[in-house]
Amino acid sequence: MADIDTQAFTKEDWASCMEKVKQRDKASFAIVFNHFSPRLKQFACRHMGNEHIAIEIVQDAMATVWQKSALYDGSKSSLSTWIYTIARNLCFDMLRKQKGRDAHIHSEDIWPNDYCPPDLVEHYSPEMDRLKEQIVKYLDILPDAQRDVVKAVYLEELPHQQVADMFDIPLGTVKSRLRLAVEKLRNTIEADKL
Repeated sequence: MADIDTQAFTKEDWASCMEKVKQRDKASFAIVFNHFSPRLKQFACRHMGNEHIAIEIVQDAMATVWQKSALYDGSKSSLSTWIYTIARNLCFDMLRKQKGRDAHIHSEDIWPNDYCPPDLVEHYSPEMDRLKEQIVKYLDILPDAQRDVVKAVYLEELPHQQVADMFDIPLGTVKSRLRLAVEKLRNTIEADKL
């Protein structure tokens, strides 16, 4: 198993590997686990800011991959898309549980757009569209300065530095306005769901 180069695996290779996992083949699961675990740990560390929590998320995600392997459909998405979605959902759950803590909420918490492998971004476009619609729906609750930054970053998808230049404000101000806006949007969206 050690000499298998998963870097060269195609979508089809992963799909056939998962077919074996569905049959409870532990060697095939080991291939999936060894390939994705370090990547998921990096992803979870970046979004949770805590290595212990990241390790817990990786363990939960990989346990879910094993337990719910029958739900994986290679014709609908690549394996990495499916696994990253599981991990992302676990991160969201963890963030929701911790929302009472003092840590800052970052814009990526509500709108993650940099965690998935670049070749998979198109798989997330329907979700991105839904999130954009949701943000547009709540834009009016934001002060003008925050609303302008949110529109530029999320709806026009401009880089933070370009937004800073456009409004002639420091980059740090762009980030703090985003953070405040995202926190306000998130609280409003969650309150509306109750």
